[in-house]
Amino acid sequence: MSNTRRPTGTAATAAKAEALNAEVTFEFDGETYTIEPADSWDLEALEEYEANRIAGCVRLVLGEAQWRKFRSKRRTIGDLNAMFEAAQNAAGIEGN
Repeated sequence: MSNTRRPTGTAATAAKAEALNAEVTFEFDGETYTIEPADSWDLEALEEYEANRIAGCVRLVLGEAQWRKFRSKRRTIGDLNAMFEAAQNAAGIEGN
């Protein structure tokens, strides 16, 4: 038996998706979202994040149609942060 730990749950799903360059699906507030693996995210998303423009980063990661779905409900800054964390977790990125 090997002592090597394999990722489980979301980490395993994200690692597998990244290896296959496949999209990742996750749930947020009762809705399903699908995003590209993190290494496929547009560089502009990183620039938005580094400029502390989280809404712009999330918008780029989700794409326009899913951004409209997310914004179809009244949203708060807390919701935006929770969505970003959910997308990061789905993509296998540790939160900020």
